[in-house]
Amino acid sequence: MITRQRIVKTIQNQQLQIPCTARGIPRPTIAWKRKRNGQHLSGRVTSRNTGDGEYVTNTITISRIQTRDAGVYICTATNKVTTRPIEQEVTLVVQGIVTKYHGDIDIILFYVT
Repeated sequence: MITRQRIVKTIQNQQLQIPCTARGIPRPTIAWKRKRNGQHLSGRVTSRNTGDGEYVTNTITISRIQTRDAGVYICTATNKVTTRPIEQEVTLVVQGIVTKYHGDIDIILFYVT
């Protein structure tokens, strides 16, 4: 198995799209999952395949990102002749916003999970 890594940073409550592109003959199949317990994507996280010929892109879309969405996502590409899958690990860092009230002053703190 070949694994590559990258980091994506975003802000809470935004929508994010993360593409994963693979090339191969025969055309590869791409699947996403969370690294934690191998969870498959569900709910606010959807994926969609696009492309033609030997290229294929599978893009996950996470709507209304929450801090609990932070973590490692794995894109795995395989085809019928591949003896080992190729994986792309994407670490999602979500910056949250915490508001603390102190009298008449709002203090906004950014934090990274």
